[in-house]
Amino acid sequence: MINPNIKRMLAELKHEFPEDVYHELDLKIYDCNGKDYFIDGEFQEKIFRNLFINYEADVVDIRRNTYSLFDINTDILIEQEDLAVIGKVISIVVKHLSKIEFEEE
Repeated sequence: MINPNIKRMLAELKHEFPEDVYHELDLKIYDCNGKDYFIDGEFQEKIFRNLFINYEADVVDIRRNTYSLFDINTDILIEQEDLAVIGKVISIVVKHLSKIEFEEE
């Protein structure tokens, strides 16, 4: 299954960050069935449930709760020097997620 919004999101992340920062980003997607995918895996983006952003020691979870409502959570304090990176990643990710026409669960 082709995921055009996720591919555009990855391209923008790669373009916006230096190579060393981009390679420190670890993104993992889960669908509404609980199956996990690495960001380059094939899945149906319409059944997206959540995305974990891992950068350095920081982890942020962007989770779709209902058709168009999202929760952004972290269980740790984000280091000040990492906050700008994490904030920019969240902004890019959310921009591309907002273009997906999700299936209702």
